[in-house]
Amino acid sequence: MQSEYDDINRPEELLNFMVQNFNYGYLSNDGNLHYPSDSDFDSSWFTTYILQSNEDLLKSKVGNCFDAVEFERSWFKKHNYEFVTIFEMVKLNYFNNYPMHTFLIYKSDNKWHYFEWADYANRGIHTFESLEDALDYQYKKYLKGLKSLNITNKEIEKITRTCFSEPPSKCSALNYLEFVSN
Repeated sequence: MQSEYDDINRPEELLNFMVQNFNYGYLSNDGNLHYPSDSDFDSSWFTTYILQSNEDLLKSKVGNCFDAVEFERSWFKKHNYEFVTIFEMVKLNYFNNYPMHTFLIYKSDNKWHYFEWADYANRGIHTFESLEDALDYQYKKYLKGLKSLNITNKEIEKITRTCFSEPPSKCSALNYLEFVSN
């Protein structure tokens, strides 16, 4: 699979490769694979999740948005694209079930492209005139999902988004969240 990955030359090919080869879930620190339909894809993932390297993801073929964005980052960096990686969450002083998400937006042909693998409902490459337009589009999708979970207006005010650089490989979920939110 590594050679197939190495032959990818366009973002569309990368997305197709990820769709064809990866499933959503996570690899835990005990080496087990977990899927969203498993009863253990709840708050316990927080204590067992580890960020996979590209090699790990190519081997396990299972990852979440954290793993996917780092996989994407590596490819876009290797192919000299301008890009940003964004982390978003509802930052409350209590544990909550609102989703957090990471995503990548890249620039090509003087346009910005929101690259999405992990969010099935929004999967694809979406093109915009500006980075702000791409961020606004994605925010509206995120907000729509939160509203379906009955988020309050006060909680909406607690949505945070940060650009982040490459986190340490194989870090835990807690270390990852500390890194991307600072």
